[in-house]
Amino acid sequence: MVIRVLALSLMLTLASACGSQANSGQIAERSRVLVLTETTGYRHDSIPAGVRAIQRLGRTHRFSVDTTGTSSGFTTNGLARYDAVIFLSATGTPVARRAEQRAFERYIKGGGGYLGIHAASDTRGKWPWYEALVGARFTRHAPGTARATVKVEDRTSAATKTLPEAWTRTDEWYEFDRNPRGRVHVLATVDESTYSGGTMGADHPIAWCHRYDGGRSVYTAMGHTRESFAERRFLAHLLGAIEMAAGRARFDCAP
Repeated sequence: MVIRVLALSLMLTLASACGSQANSGQIAERSRVLVLTETTGYRHDSIPAGVRAIQRLGRTHRFSVDTTGTSSGFTTNGLARYDAVIFLSATGTPVARRAEQRAFERYIKGGGGYLGIHAASDTRGKWPWYEALVGARFTRHAPGTARATVKVEDRTSAATKTLPEAWTRTDEWYEFDRNPRGRVHVLATVDESTYSGGTMGADHPIAWCHRYDGGRSVYTAMGHTRESFAERRFLAHLLGAIEMAAGRARFDCAP
């Protein structure tokens, strides 16, 4: 009888320990991201749709989403709460104060994650470190929005694995001050022969990732329109990019 009681006690203790470990694992798996929507340049009317889309993705895929229209909370302690910071078409110099810039730089150097969406590359050349984090700086776009074909180069990353090799969609097609290939891992390019006004040539990267200054960086130039954030394939692309930036997905992003 004593032996049975001791055995039962041991089993309960082990079950309790295993349950605690499982609960701890579930808590650890829940990431938290911060969405910055501050603009000091052109403000896209798609930003609210983008915020709602990211919030829905968070509810569905078990990550927490905080949003802010100002970088005033960019402090070392404030940013430490997040697995990734998402610049959602944050234009101009959204992190204008040097103290906030330094805090964000420390965050990335400490292993933090960054995702830039569409106009996050429209930075006016005022923060060189950030432009290197993005990978390139926006200079112009083809007139209006246009239907074009995106060529998915890497179909193994979380941001692209569900996409077709040739992905036809409507967006505003950005051009940059330089081709980032060689410094970043290109995920997708846009085929300039399928729309009018492109000037970067046959190799026109449109989404990429790389490790930079200790942290993870993912950028997609797509997401200009409100309709993008209701588009099934674009949302899959966006979810994978968030997971990569937050360290929830494999990050094979060597140039």
